[in-house]
Amino acid sequence: MAMSHIQPVLFFLASLFFLPALCSAIDFEYCTKNGHDYGSISQIWVSPSDGPQENPTITIHLFGSASKDISAGTLVYVTYRSGDFTGLLKTYDLCDVSACNPEYVIEAGTDFELSLSDVLYVGFDEEIKYSVSLREKTSEEKDPIIKMCVDFKVPHPAFPPPALVSM
Repeated sequence: MAMSHIQPVLFFLASLFFLPALCSAIDFEYCTKNGHDYGSISQIWVSPSDGPQENPTITIHLFGSASKDISAGTLVYVTYRSGDFTGLLKTYDLCDVSACNPEYVIEAGTDFELSLSDVLYVGFDEEIKYSVSLREKTSEEKDPIIKMCVDFKVPHPAFPPPALVSM
């Protein structure tokens, strides 16, 4: 089948139209307005997890910069909120989602990436917000203390194109 000279131009124009949808920038915000002890998050990538699964899952990649040492006992919580309901989706030990050493996982003044895989995708709804928080376990407190937390919405559709969440 012969290709006309117009078809490549149409393909190029269509690519320019659909390309922004593949990497759309979405706002995220810190959960608390009083600061974030561990540093800052610069961007978040959300993409479908690999492989066939009964329930759809996503992978969340957080990119940030540490202002303090983040210890090996730190936990990473992924939750979602819809209206007044908050549900826990997954909990990770920081050593499971980043390089780990006995003294500290992430040194102050360094950039970091956390890869949170197999997070249950709860569907798209304007009301649903996902949260990722870093929490420090202490012997004095029953519940881990939130040291950094970000809220964001997973774009529709979350499947198949990846989405970039940046600030």
